[in-house]
Amino acid sequence: MSVMGSRVCLSIFCVSVLAGGCAPPNAAIPYPSVAPVEGTPAAVESAQDAVSFLDREIRLAPFLSGFPYSNIDVDLEHGVMFYLERGDAYTLRAHTLAPLPKAGPRPPFSLEDAAAVSDVDWSKRSLWGVRWHAASNTLWLHADEKNDEQMNLWTLSLEDGALGQVTSADYVYSFGFSADQRTIAYLPRTGTRAPYRTCLRVMDVATREEREVICDEDKLRFTWSNIVFSPDKSHVYFNAQVDGDRTRVQLVEVDLRASTPRVVAVTDPNVSRSSPTALRTWRDGRLLFLANDDGYRNLYAYDPKGRRRQKVKQLTAYREDIGSAAVLDAGIALVHGTPRQSTFEVVGASDGRVEARRAVEGSVSILDGHGDELVWRKTAPDVVFAAVSTRVAPQPDRAEGGGRALVLEDAQVLGLSPALSSAVVACDARRVEIDTFDTDAASGEARKLHAFVLEPVRPVAEERRLVLVRSFYGGGNAYNVYDNILCAAGITVVSASVRGSSGFGKEFYALNNRDLGGMEIVDLFWVARWAEEQLKVPSARIGVYGRSHGGYATMRAMTFPEQYEEHARYPFGFGLAEAGFSDIVAFHDSTNIPDWVVLEAGDPQDEDDRRRLEDRSPVFGTARLQSPIFLLHGANDWRVPVEGSRKFVEAARANGKDVTYVEFEGQGHRVKGVSRNVDAWQERFDFLSEVLAKLGQPDSPTDGGGRDARPSPTPQQ
Repeated sequence: MSVMGSRVCLSIFCVSVLAGGCAPPNAAIPYPSVAPVEGTPAAVESAQDAVSFLDREIRLAPFLSGFPYSNIDVDLEHGVMFYLERGDAYTLRAHTLAPLPKAGPRPPFSLEDAAAVSDVDWSKRSLWGVRWHAASNTLWLHADEKNDEQMNLWTLSLEDGALGQVTSADYVYSFGFSADQRTIAYLPRTGTRAPYRTCLRVMDVATREEREVICDEDKLRFTWSNIVFSPDKSHVYFNAQVDGDRTRVQLVEVDLRASTPRVVAVTDPNVSRSSPTALRTWRDGRLLFLANDDGYRNLYAYDPKGRRRQKVKQLTAYREDIGSAAVLDAGIALVHGTPRQSTFEVVGASDGRVEARRAVEGSVSILDGHGDELVWRKTAPDVVFAAVSTRVAPQPDRAEGGGRALVLEDAQVLGLSPALSSAVVACDARRVEIDTFDTDAASGEARKLHAFVLEPVRPVAEERRLVLVRSFYGGGNAYNVYDNILCAAGITVVSASVRGSSGFGKEFYALNNRDLGGMEIVDLFWVARWAEEQLKVPSARIGVYGRSHGGYATMRAMTFPEQYEEHARYPFGFGLAEAGFSDIVAFHDSTNIPDWVVLEAGDPQDEDDRRRLEDRSPVFGTARLQSPIFLLHGANDWRVPVEGSRKFVEAARANGKDVTYVEFEGQGHRVKGVSRNVDAWQERFDFLSEVLAKLGQPDSPTDGGGRDARPSPTPQQ
């Protein structure tokens, strides 16, 4: 099975799930409580898919549901695939895979004919993982009940669609099957705020009998993991943070046979690392895993029977991160690269020697691998989605140089029609590098930020041109629906990988640790000045936008001090902040990822840290807000609770600032469903139309009050 490398805290992978259920979720601890801003409706239902911006009509159906498939989970070993079909509701479907032919390509996947496995509207919940249990024809789900990320384990019968809740924890980090699928291990967390208590539990799948094996302690805190059993089920492997530190995560081992189980670190506790990722399939008695001990995410092997100091062996030494990997008969298939491009390779399982290599433009990730077949997906700014089946065929020894030759035989099994692709690829992308303020310690040269400039295929007149700078996480070499809808409206996007972005190694990733709202924001100012100079657009027409961490960064950029150390703020003309937090201390106390806050910003329990966190909280800087800002949030969000947006709106309006606020009832960290997104997009475009209208009438006073989401865009005092 595939192993994806990601920053778990803000992983944009989260989807949606389930209707019925049992235990109600624990409410997020409030900021303190702030009532919804008066006038904010529940999600406004709409039967239309068209939105308008100035003189343009943008049909959203092709973007939102033209290729309606997401969360594609391929299981080659069992010949099944599960995925969501997105529309106004999200439907979970199952597709049976035809056997791989002995020769020739795999036939394309036919998703349109696949059966729905339940009548649940998955847009109303979060679904983070699906695993099929073959013996009982049952899906095991890592899901919540109300879009609030109170994640638990559920089962869904593929015989009758019956849905059942298996666990009732405050939060389940992850789960994993044994190779024979008779046993599950999982990590349930207790408590709605740190410090949590998390225990390793092991359950018999058939009887549901379970036992608590061991619980964590301050020294090693259990966390998000790929949970893997040893082949004989005697041991289980998962991740634990040293003292709750996200930069010191260990792959650990627990002996299930021990009368007094202990947590033993497999990785070196003296080396800093982000979250290691264990592959589910063992090879030659060794557990394979990805880790960035040497500064980049590489492949390692752990031999439980090896000598004490030689149990872990590093198999690759790339100077860029491995994003995903899978075990095949011929070796280990993996993808490494940066947001600039990807390289696909098959390496030897014992020594990491490269047996086959191919460079691929865009972003590539492995969906699954089994036997001699690999299924992977590709996306790029101009490639919405393509799934490819690759047969990895061993060949006779090379005539020269010895070793094996592996032939890679590709067949595209899933993708968009040319007509649909043409309709939804609305941006022309070009890759650029942008200077910033400091020096790269590794090269000794001025640091440059990787970025993409996304220009509308159909540009607008210069006097109507707007530019939006993505605040965080930018620079991805992948298709982005949000950005392409902006391009369809004639808006240019500059998407840069500011410091703290993944894909450029551990050092760059850590540059904003304990500096949230500091130099990462200064990077944005340099990107905006570059856009002003290179794109010939005045600052009043350049905005900043983002969601989650990016929502905070947007609010912070627009409330930044005039002078910060030697750096001057940039006068953004407007901003769009979605699902963001505005009070860092309150966010730490109410989010389900407080360890992320400690890593990125500091510990609120430390007096000096707390003062810095308060100083960098946008809610306390709204008097510095000089331009209109748009906020959007889901009312059920627990990762970034909605009170952060409500408090910012309240404080900004108290200072007479121009704020537009939209809140969606029943939605979590993302707004899902076509009609809700149509409403959200019209609200965004109404806001941007008002921005342009005010630019066209520079002498007219602003109302200073902003507005709440309503069918009419009329501003309210």
